[in-house]
Amino acid sequence: MRTAKKANVVYSYLLHGIEAGKFRIGERIPAERDLAAQFNLARPTVTAAIRRLVKENMIRRGRRIGSVVMNLPPRKSRTFGAFIMGLVRQPQEQSIFNAVGNAISYCAASDHSVVLLQDPSWGDDPIMPGLAERYRSITDQFIARKVDGVFLMPQWIMPDQQISASAEIADKLEHAAIPVVLIDADIVRYPARSHFDLVGIDNFHSGYILATHFLKLGCRKIDFFALATRHPTQEARIAGYLNAMEAFGLHPDAACIHHGNLLDGGFVLPILRQRRPEAILVTNDLRAAAIMRMVLQAGIKVPDELRIGGFDDMPLAAHLSVPLTTIRQPAVSIGSIAYHTLLKRINDPGLAPMHTDLNSELVVRASSGVRVAAHARTDKTRT
Repeated sequence: MRTAKKANVVYSYLLHGIEAGKFRIGERIPAERDLAAQFNLARPTVTAAIRRLVKENMIRRGRRIGSVVMNLPPRKSRTFGAFIMGLVRQPQEQSIFNAVGNAISYCAASDHSVVLLQDPSWGDDPIMPGLAERYRSITDQFIARKVDGVFLMPQWIMPDQQISASAEIADKLEHAAIPVVLIDADIVRYPARSHFDLVGIDNFHSGYILATHFLKLGCRKIDFFALATRHPTQEARIAGYLNAMEAFGLHPDAACIHHGNLLDGGFVLPILRQRRPEAILVTNDLRAAAIMRMVLQAGIKVPDELRIGGFDDMPLAAHLSVPLTTIRQPAVSIGSIAYHTLLKRINDPGLAPMHTDLNSELVVRASSGVRVAAHARTDKTRT
């Protein structure tokens, strides 16, 4: 090994030690003779590494004081790419993923870095023509720009698929040595997990606590309205809902779960009229809002005749004609943790896969019929 290359080993060791706080400002680094023994190098080689750090104004060297850390290394400016669905067509006040993207951008700006936010979906239609091609085109742009890492919100998994079409994107980025952190969902069907880092909420627990809320209010006939896709977040929420029902001694079958176009009254209303559930859980707030509008227009009273719950706690949820009980996602935390997860992956590519499931929060509003249940208990007590 050449002398310069040997010196670079010591230089990298000391630099990373200063960055990580192992060698703090005002403290001495190990003596040159100790470093020479540690790396089995000649002392002049170690001296060359230290002189490089002195030249970069990170270390002050003196006979009496030894070599003392004076400054942290300058922050490295990085460029990241991000696939965030639903940024374009959904107004900012209606998309929790605007908050996720903003949080990632804020963290990057604090590190003097930038994020290239891209919405390949132009909305939230999972079968929108050209969606897969836009994912591929953006991926090629990120690779050409040699971004330092990518945040990837995957395409939805369709009923006839076992993995998302975005698996191709993740693999392509990985082949280009660009680290990937998945946001919100995995690229494989629930409950399987891929080897990519993932940050989202615990969707199983979210489905469980929302269903439990309605069960505690006395509901026993609860149906779940889901998109036609088999998106891992949705499937985990359904699994949590089923688990809660069973915990209350109920055994719902497949007829309780309705996959389809939740914006189509011709699909939703006949199911409600035939099954007459006491409550429904809907895969997200946007679809819950659409169904609420349908049922109110059809003369079904919410929550007196039908109670409704959603997921995400989009700002619109609190301002519907009947404010929506829902599960709040910690969007800012998702973005922040995703950013720092990507930094960890960049700094240590050999880390085991990091899967972070954040806690969600139940937000109780009028649509779940808390007041209706309270009145029913009061009337029962009086009789």
